[in-house]
Amino acid sequence: MNNISWRGIRAFISVAEHGGFTAAAEVSGFSKANLSQLVTELEAALSVQLLYRTTRQLRLTEIGEGYYERCKLAMQQLDSAAEWASQSTHELKGLIRMNAVGGPLGEDLLAPLVIDFQRRHPGIKVDLDFSSIRVDLIASHYDLVMRMGELPDSSLISKRLHTVITRYVASPDFLRNNHQIKTPNDLKNVPLICGSVDYWALSCKAERVTIHVDDAIKVSSGRVMRQAALAGLGVTRLPDVYVQEDLKNGRLVEVLPDWSEETQLTLICPPLRHQLHRVRVLMEFLKTHFEARYQCALSNGPSEALKSNSYLY
Repeated sequence: MNNISWRGIRAFISVAEHGGFTAAAEVSGFSKANLSQLVTELEAALSVQLLYRTTRQLRLTEIGEGYYERCKLAMQQLDSAAEWASQSTHELKGLIRMNAVGGPLGEDLLAPLVIDFQRRHPGIKVDLDFSSIRVDLIASHYDLVMRMGELPDSSLISKRLHTVITRYVASPDFLRNNHQIKTPNDLKNVPLICGSVDYWALSCKAERVTIHVDDAIKVSSGRVMRQAALAGLGVTRLPDVYVQEDLKNGRLVEVLPDWSEETQLTLICPPLRHQLHRVRVLMEFLKTHFEARYQCALSNGPSEALKSNSYLY
C-alpha cells in the first residue's frame, strides 16, 4: 500500500469516469501524459491491469471495474472527512447537492423552502435536481434526497416530512361512460393512466390486490397524469396534493376510497454528509416548515401554496 499514490488513484478514477485520458485531462487540469503515467504506476504497484488500451478505445478490465467502484466510494468518504474537519462549527457556508421528486411535491412545495433557506443563509448554495432516477445515496454525490416510500437502506439518516395519501381518481364523464368501479379487480376492465411502474399494489386492511398495468397509458409526469384523467382517458393514481382541489370542485371523483394508500415522504442523507453542519440545518429547516406548506396546498391548491410564503418569515 505504501507504493500506491493517492494521485494515481484519483487519476484512475477521473479516466474511468470520463472514458479516456483526453477527456479526463480536460477536466482535471493534468496533462494526458501525466495521467497516463500515474495510472501506469498504479497498475505496476497493484500488479494488475486496470484498463484495456487500444488506439481507438479505452475500457476497464473486470478488476478495474471493481477497483473503480471501491476507490470512488473511499475517495468520497475521504473528501467528506476532510470537509467535516475543515468546516466552521458556527459559519454556514458551502454547497449542498439535493435530489427530489418533481411535480407539485418538489417544484411547488419543496423548492420555495429551499430558496428561502438560501435567502436566510447566503453562504450556502443548494443544487436542487428533480430527476426521477433512483439514487444510490452511498455511491452518488448527493448530500440529501427527498423520496416517497420505504427506505432502501436503514443505515441512512432520515427525517419524515409528511404522510402522503395516494388516491385513485377519474373524471365524472369517464365514470359515466364506464362500468362502476367497486373493487380493485374492476380496474382490470377499464383504461388506466400510470407512470413507470408495472403494477399497482392495492391494500385494504389485510387484503391485498395486484393490478398489472402493462397496457396502461404511460406518463412519466404526475402533472400530465392528472391532465389525462381530467380529459377522461382513464383512472389514475396520484398523491392527494395533485388532485385534492379537483376532488373538491368535482372535476375528478375518487374511486375505491377504502383502498387509498399512505406513503411516507422522507428526507434521506448519508451518515457522512449528515455530519456537515449545513446539511443538518437544511434538514431541520425543511422538517420545520414543510408540513405547513403541504397543508396550505391541500386547502388552497399547489399554485396558491406557491404564492404564500407568509408563514416563513
